[in-house]
Formats: sequence, structure tokens, C-alpha cells
Amino acid sequence: MDSGSEKIIEAKIRDIFNIAIKNGEKRAGNFLDPAEQQIAEAVARNFPGAGYYFEGGHGEAERKVLVAFPEYLKDEPFFVPIRAIRVTPRDPDEHPGHRDYLGAVLGLGISRDKVGDIIVTKTGADIIVKEEVAEYIGLNLSRVGNVPVAVEEISLKEVAAVERSYKEIKGTVASLRLDAIASLAFGISRSKMAPYIKGENVRLNFKTVKDPSAEVKEGDVISAARLGRARVVEIGGSSKKGRIYVTVHKYTG
Repeated sequence: MDSGSEKIIEAKIRDIFNIAIKNGEKRAGNFLDPAEQQIAEAVARNFPGAGYYFEGGHGEAERKVLVAFPEYLKDEPFFVPIRAIRVTPRDPDEHPGHRDYLGAVLGLGISRDKVGDIIVTKTGADIIVKEEVAEYIGLNLSRVGNVPVAVEEISLKEVAAVERSYKEIKGTVASLRLDAIASLAFGISRSKMAPYIKGENVRLNFKTVKDPSAEVKEGDVISAARLGRARVVEIGGSSKKGRIYVTVHKYTG
């Protein structure tokens, strides 16, 4: 995310807080990715007397909406305007992927910030969306790519559990630099990974990083364009040669 995009997000989040405080109400925005949620948390510190939380529709949600409110409304009930729809290929032998479902929804003219998580299952996908677009998707989404689909609205409680499959990768690195860890995770030489990072193709904890020497910590998430996503699950001790033991989970589904 470049500085211009960050400023736009900051302005939108400030508007949510300002309107909530001015009107004395709880107010929800559109979906934010994890990096945008970090921006929201930073903006929130400029609003003493205001509270906030994030809601994504299910326990493992990555994309979430911000709900802001005056602190005195903290315990007031609030219906977060998000819905869940289930998309099922009519041919059970067809299995579209995450990009296929996302592309089909955006192809209806719906902006990305109206769409939350997409949980792909063996039989289709459950998609979290803002309330105002749920009915429109239900009426107009008939295909995902070339695959005919059926669409129904479900309750948020019915959303499928997230099942993250991964490949465990263990190895040693010379340092905890981003290029070294990413090289291990994605099976690319460090000499090739460094310029890949400089080309703004890699995100660390959902923020684009251009510095190959950026430090990586246990628990960090590395995303690389066209290569996938991995989490650093363990940083161990050092070998006799001074290399650091690292365990990474590279997500495969």
C-alpha cells in the first residue's frame, strides 16, 4: 500500500469516527484488510473518548469492518451490517478457487471493500459481504467463471470453518532478514528474492516492504505475489556454524 492509498484509508476511518461521535451512534465502515486495520487502530488513538472494534462475521476472519462509537455507547447493542452467502457449483465435479469466486463477485460491479472473507470449501464457497450488496449478489451471480452456480443467503453461524492446509518447511538461515526467510519459505534463491522484494512484490504482516533486510519475527506472515503466503511459526537456536533454525508453514489452500 503506497502513502497515497494510506491517506485515503486514514481519511475514511476518520470520517467514521467523526460521524459516530457527532451523531452519538455506533457506526460501521466497509471491510478492511489486516494492514488497513492497523491504520484504523492508529487513527483511533486520535479520538479519546471513542471506542471501536472489528467484526468479520466468523471467528477466523481476516477482513473485518470497523465499528466506531462514543465510549458511553460501549454496552449498547448494535447489529453489524454484514451478511453471508453460500455459492455452490451446480456441477459437483467443478471446484473454482478463491480468485474465481472473488472475480465473479467483483465482476458484478461490486467494490472490494464490500466483500469480506471468502471461505472455499469442498462443495463451494461461503462469502461474507456488506448487507447492502447481499441481495444484489443473490439475484445476479449465476456463474463463477464458466461454472453455473446456485446462491443462497445463510446465517453467519452457518459459515464454514476455515481449514488452512499448509506445508511445513524447516531449515536454517544466515540471518532473520526478510529475503533470507522468504527464500526458505518459497524455495527461491536469496539473490533472486532480494530484487523481488525491492520490486514491491512482498508483504510482511500485510504491509508492502521494499527492504530485503527488514527483520522477521516469530509469528510474522509473509505474502509474495504469485508465490503464496507463509507464516513463521518457530525461530529456534543456532547451529554449530551459526545459522538460525527456522520453521515456516507455507499455506497451500
